Amino acid sequence: MDSIALNGRWSLTGAADLTKTAITGKSIVVDHVSGHSDADALLTLKQGSTQIAQWKTDVSVSGFNFEFNNPNGWIIAAGSDAVLDFTVGLGENCTVNMTGFTIP
Repeated sequence: MDSIALNGRWSLTGAADLTKTAITGKSIVVDHVSGHSDADALLTLKQGSTQIAQWKTDVSVSGFNFEFNNPNGWIIAAGSDAVLDFTVGLGENCTVNMTGFTIP
C-alpha cells in the first residue's frame, strides 16, 4: 500500500518487497525502514541494481522488531524507483515499512 500524507511524506507497508515509484523530476528520500519478522531477514535498499544500504536482522539477537533511521535520508536519484528487497528466512509472520519524502 502506498499513501501520501498532506505534509508531502509517503509511506509503504507490505509483507514482501516494496517499491516507491519514481516521480518525474523529483528524487526520492528514504529516511526510515522498520518492521517485524519471526525469522532472520536481509533488507536491501536499491536504486535500480545499485545497492544504497543493507541491513541484516538476527531474531536471536535483536528480537522480532527492527528499525533503521537516517535523519539525512538515503537519496534515490530523480527518475529512479526506490526498491526495498526484503528477504526473509523460513518465517511467515513479517511486515516491513518504508517512509520518506520527495525533493526537486
